[in-house]
Amino acid sequence: MKTTIKKKSLKQSVEEKLTAELLIADRELAFQGKEKKKRAAELIIANKELVFQGKEKGKRAAELLIANKELIFQNEEKEKRAAELIIANKELVFQNNEKEKRAAELIIANKELVFQNMEKEKRAAELIIANKELVFQNNEKEKRAAELIIANKELVFQSEEKEKQVAENKELEAFSYSVSHDLRAPLRHIGGFVDLLVKNSSSQLDETGLRYLNIISESANEMGKLIDALLTFSRLSRAELKRTKINFKNLVNQVIKTFSSEFENRDIEINVSDLPDVRGDETLINQVWVNLISNALKYTRNKEKAIINVGGKDEHGFTTYFISDNGVGFDMKYVDKLFGVFQRLHKARDFEGIGIGLANVNRIVVRHGGKCWAESKVGKGAQFSFSIPNIAI
Repeated sequence: MKTTIKKKSLKQSVEEKLTAELLIADRELAFQGKEKKKRAAELIIANKELVFQGKEKGKRAAELLIANKELIFQNEEKEKRAAELIIANKELVFQNNEKEKRAAELIIANKELVFQNMEKEKRAAELIIANKELVFQNNEKEKRAAELIIANKELVFQSEEKEKQVAENKELEAFSYSVSHDLRAPLRHIGGFVDLLVKNSSSQLDETGLRYLNIISESANEMGKLIDALLTFSRLSRAELKRTKINFKNLVNQVIKTFSSEFENRDIEINVSDLPDVRGDETLINQVWVNLISNALKYTRNKEKAIINVGGKDEHGFTTYFISDNGVGFDMKYVDKLFGVFQRLHKARDFEGIGIGLANVNRIVVRHGGKCWAESKVGKGAQFSFSIPNIAI
């Protein structure tokens, strides 16, 4: 019985446990039911939320598609902008380079402008001076114009006087030739009869008478030389010029050789430079050099060593020749008389001559279209020069 009671107690205990467990399970199940309801409610809410979110996601997806398209468009625009920006940057770099070039050019231009302004100021100053000079020149021109009017009147007067002088000179030359020619016969008679008196009647004359006859004879000879010189001078005005090419150096050297006797017992140095050739009358030009070289030898006679230089050069359409010496020279205040007929600057007892040689030189040179001049210092020698126009050879 005890076993039965124990079995019943065990069974009852198991049942009680099971009942307790069942109660607990029911409670748990009730709790879980409540929880399930809550979960179901939450799930409904979550599903609703999920549906809402799905709708929102759809909207977001649509918006995202639009945003992506917009982004693609914006990216394409950005790429375009970037390409444009690159081009713009290159353009900007080019423009900056151009600006720098323009700036450099502007600096140079400014410097040039400053220089030009300075030059303009100089030109303006020069223009002011030039205007003053122009005013001065205009005043001078007016003076020169007034002087020219007077000079023209004087020239007209001189031309008339020159025409008179030319006519008078022609008459004088004809007269000189006639007189010189006509004087020869009586002069020969004087000389001839003086010689006869000396030969035939010298024994009847005392010393004074013989001296008088010698004076008459010497004077007649001197007169003969003067007449010959006058005839030569007269012929120079009438002789026709025969122009040919003249080798001046050869001509001068030939003239020097004709004075070989002058070199005896004298120390003479003659230097002849290269002389330009010209066209002229060789016979007359030869006479020019004969007179000039003769004078140089004559007026260096008292020098221990005579130095004579001959030279020439072409200048301003003329050929100029000169002969210089270290002789006695002359006083320049008498230079105007130097080329006159029968003009002498030295006494006859010191240096022989009749004073017509340089007149002949001047006449020949003037007939060739040139001119003569001289320079000297007393005791320091002299230089005689003449020029002849350059005529095509």
